[in-house]
Amino acid sequence: MRARFAILTSLSFALACRTSTGGDAGEVATASVSAALSGDPASTTSAPLASARLRRAELARRPSEVTFEDLSDRAVDLRRAALRALARAQLISERPRLLVALSDEDPEVLAFAAYGLGSLCTSARDATVAALSARASSLRSRASEADRMALFALARALGRCASEHAEKLLLDWASLRVPGSEAAILGLGDLATQRGRLREETAVGLLELASGSATAKPWAAALEPLGRMKHLPPSVVERAREVGLARLTEKGDERILAIRLLGRTDEGAVPALEGLVLAVGDATPSERASAVQALVRLGAAGQRGLRSVVAKLVPADTALADLASLAGADFGPLLSAIEALTDLEGVRTALDRIAKLEVAADAAPTLIRRVSQLRCSAARLLADRDFVYPLLTHCDRTAPKGSEGEGRFGARAAVASIAIEGSQLVGKRRRAWERYATGSDGLARVDAVRAIAWHPELDGPDEVLALALESKQGALVAAAAEILAHHPDRVQVKDDGDGAKPKRTRRTARRGSVDLAKLLVGLFDEPKVNGDVEVLLNVIDAVGALHADGGRDSLARFCRGSHALVREHAERALAQLLGGDAKESCAGRDGQAPVPIEADRLLDGPTTLVFETDAGELRLLLDPTYAPVAVTRLRELVASGYYDGLLVHRVVPGFVTQVGSPTGDGFGGAPERPALPCETTPIAFSRGSVGMALAGRDTGSSQFFVVHAPTPHLDGQYAWLGESRGAWDALVEGDRIVRARVEERASP
Repeated sequence: MRARFAILTSLSFALACRTSTGGDAGEVATASVSAALSGDPASTTSAPLASARLRRAELARRPSEVTFEDLSDRAVDLRRAALRALARAQLISERPRLLVALSDEDPEVLAFAAYGLGSLCTSARDATVAALSARASSLRSRASEADRMALFALARALGRCASEHAEKLLLDWASLRVPGSEAAILGLGDLATQRGRLREETAVGLLELASGSATAKPWAAALEPLGRMKHLPPSVVERAREVGLARLTEKGDERILAIRLLGRTDEGAVPALEGLVLAVGDATPSERASAVQALVRLGAAGQRGLRSVVAKLVPADTALADLASLAGADFGPLLSAIEALTDLEGVRTALDRIAKLEVAADAAPTLIRRVSQLRCSAARLLADRDFVYPLLTHCDRTAPKGSEGEGRFGARAAVASIAIEGSQLVGKRRRAWERYATGSDGLARVDAVRAIAWHPELDGPDEVLALALESKQGALVAAAAEILAHHPDRVQVKDDGDGAKPKRTRRTARRGSVDLAKLLVGLFDEPKVNGDVEVLLNVIDAVGALHADGGRDSLARFCRGSHALVREHAERALAQLLGGDAKESCAGRDGQAPVPIEADRLLDGPTTLVFETDAGELRLLLDPTYAPVAVTRLRELVASGYYDGLLVHRVVPGFVTQVGSPTGDGFGGAPERPALPCETTPIAFSRGSVGMALAGRDTGSSQFFVVHAPTPHLDGQYAWLGESRGAWDALVEGDRIVRARVEERASP
């Protein structure tokens, strides 16, 4: 599959760019849209100005500024820019123009037309499917390499439409094994994600393609949609296991598709998956971590396999010298397996060995960090609800010598044991919870606040929530606001004065003399909230849930704002505030979004960013062709030193590594840099691809991610920025970026 993904990605560059001179050796040679425009002999003399106008229309989400002349200009680059503006706006009013653009002969124009229609398919679904299908049929009969980007977008759009007719069309297309059939397979995967299922006939057809025949070779790519279903039809489970096991023996990027499928079959797949997790050297860390997740899906049988894996990865004779392996290629799969355990029968001895692993005090910080994570994860399982369990309270070796703190891993493990679901936060347990909920470790404090959601016995956690809202940590403010938004009854208590038990009411919650609702409304003027869209959305939701009348003016202001997602949340909060049938609509109030400052100084070619981490040197090879604003921002942030000293805040083995949160908690972005409009594109995320992290539409800032394996469910949902080099999948939470720099281009 990697080869097919690579073809699609390289094609997209070829379609939109010309060769850049003086580029870094080994980089994909491309040019930005603006450079291509200025050098296109077919462009008119006003092309650069028109290109800048269309770029601003796109970024400001003002597709009404795209004219008929733009869409019919003989300069293909202008038509491409016009279609990007229409497609990325995701406005139903643009559906007619997107339909017309399906007739364009340029593959990239056609691709963005299809992409835009796919995002709007809930309106006039049948008509949209018919138009997409007809255009795909006309291309398949003469498809060239250049047409594949368009076929990719057409098939994915059909999948997002998720109708039964689209499902039949895509299966027929895939069965033909013609150009673009790979895209039809991915379209079926999108459809499976949308609906959670595929027809039995579709599942059978895909298994036939994957198993091959006397006249056709096995096609492992056909397994991808089956691995995205919630449950396979019972009638095909046994056959799916047989086909998955057969494809498991074939190395390459498509093997991970077989692993994902096997997790949807039955206990007969457990031995093979267990063997794969243990196959050090014969399977990639991502494949091994994915095998762990497949075992998780197999219930009790999978748990038996996970217990066996944990015991075998850390045998009884594990010595100090073996720690390098545990902190290397084995780390991600082992940590995933430990954290996936729900039944400890027969594995306690192995967990005890892990919880007691020792590391020299003068060992490298990266090794101490990894061993501490393993120790704390194992100790948390052994401790269960015993939050003073000795192995748990002493599991973390990352705390500075002489410090009274536990370190980030120990503190979070302690909170998990204290607030474990099913326990009662009363007495000593409540006091322990409050200590962490108001303590100094930011991540443990966030975990403790979030635990309020599954502890209804907590009587009035107002003090904790108020302190969280008053903190300077965006993640903590967001966590407290989220609790208030979803569980307002936890703090809204009023004594009815008759001596009976207090009754839950819709009155404003108070912390002593502090009004929580008033405190929330006051946050609208705080930079920590206005500078982070994700935090702002949570606060808006909480103001609505608490019926905070003082927030009406602020909500009305947000209703008139330029950010569509903020307007949506403000409208919902206003409806809660006003109650009954009285509603204030934000429809038609979409002000023009501010154009990012980067738009005036976009990169005109690829760039290489070097990240020197305490776990090794890594690179990003970014291309601005389809996401010029996001790529320009990342380059400028690197040049400014923004990433120097930041922590790697999120690693999901087998899936993604994420970097760029200024506080290391997954929230926030670069200061003084507003959120960016999404520059999403119908391009595949293959192993090593780089994307812009989001907390919702148009919320990107400084956080980016690197995927560990093909991730088709991300395609078109995030801005594709380029490719990575180096072992990004070997990083762990808490690793640090020592320094980031722009690698200067070699002289021509």
